Amino acid sequence: MASTRENYPGDPPSRGILGVIVGSQGDLSRLVRDAGFTLRRVPTLLDAVALLSSLPPEAGLDRIVLLSQGSASAQSLQDFIEALRHVDRTLSVAHIGPCEPQIRELVDGVVSTVMEPEEIRAIIDGRERCLPEMPVQVLTSTPMRRSRAGDIADALLVRKLMLGEDLLEPAVELLRGREPAAQYRHAAEPPTSGVLRAEVRCEMDTVGFIEAPGGFDAGVLNAHAAWLSAWLTLEARYREQRIEALTDPLTGAWNRRYFERYLSMAIEQAKQARLTVTVLVFDIDEFKQYNDAFGHAAGDEILRETVRMLRSVIRPSDRVCRIGGDEFAVIFYEPRGPRVPTSKPPESIYRLAKRFQSQISGHRFPKLGREAPGTLTISGGLATYPWDGQDPRTLLDRADELAIHSKKAGKNVITLGPGALRECVDPLDE
Repeated sequence: MASTRENYPGDPPSRGILGVIVGSQGDLSRLVRDAGFTLRRVPTLLDAVALLSSLPPEAGLDRIVLLSQGSASAQSLQDFIEALRHVDRTLSVAHIGPCEPQIRELVDGVVSTVMEPEEIRAIIDGRERCLPEMPVQVLTSTPMRRSRAGDIADALLVRKLMLGEDLLEPAVELLRGREPAAQYRHAAEPPTSGVLRAEVRCEMDTVGFIEAPGGFDAGVLNAHAAWLSAWLTLEARYREQRIEALTDPLTGAWNRRYFERYLSMAIEQAKQARLTVTVLVFDIDEFKQYNDAFGHAAGDEILRETVRMLRSVIRPSDRVCRIGGDEFAVIFYEPRGPRVPTSKPPESIYRLAKRFQSQISGHRFPKLGREAPGTLTISGGLATYPWDGQDPRTLLDRADELAIHSKKAGKNVITLGPGALRECVDPLDE
């Protein structure tokens, strides 16, 4: 039901609300009908942090994160709420439906599964009334002494975390700017004599120490170490979850989400550097027949072995992705500079693809039985940016069309687009 409150003369104008729903729970029908709401749904809290850190605060737009049932445990939720608040300290966080007491203590409120606009506005208004005054902090070269390590500009670390950059070096730099007397040493380095030391941990491992002169406040030193430990642990958990979100659990190949992101990035870089990007799309001929005849365990083995063999022939900069049941895509992209005159010429992409094709057809799959070895084949298509497609979608569609053509041509064929013929074949190829 849309909000019925009217604006009276002298009232401030109604503000908009950006609602980020984490997980699949929550009936949005009432919110969708309210013109004041903009809604985004994301699968995980990591995606929520990434989304909100990529959107600069907008005047007149309140932001609230709505957590579905089971989207986070109380232990992990605290770290993520802190990260969200470093992105936007005015941000509200609410839970959809009943939650355990530990989570209730962390969030600003609880809304019903069938969410009303008034419920959400009340939580946002309640949080605003509780916000303490916070002085503007400007990072300068002048050391700033404060009583809590958490006052350091963590927003910088959030941005670096979202970009996939290492946090240790920038975090240590922030620490040095605040406490010039403090020094970080890796766990493998020998300790300095006559100094105070505070342990820095990541998960269960000691990764280093923060050292300071003997007269330094031990409590402040321990607070700095706890702050750095928390960020390194958050970084480790984020990377683990990011890898899980972007990889195929069966084969270990990158998944379709990663494929789309990496291809977009590669084409954008290639556009700037005047390089090429090639996509190979292929599937295993008659895979369903093998899956039905020999069982899903045999089918899974075929898929895993396909990825393993493919990785053995491609270059380190290339990416193997599983984009469907038995459909795979390889992004051939090498952001190379000028080659050394004496270096060996690179092997052509077409030759790499043909070698993989031969390996598949000659490989023995133990679970297929005595009649099956040597009968598996692949059919695929090679398309190259910019000639065969000038954006990710067009390039993928072109490679897929070429793979279909290979099927129609009798299977066990790799068909090349005009751009791939130009870029991926050299005179030594047959």
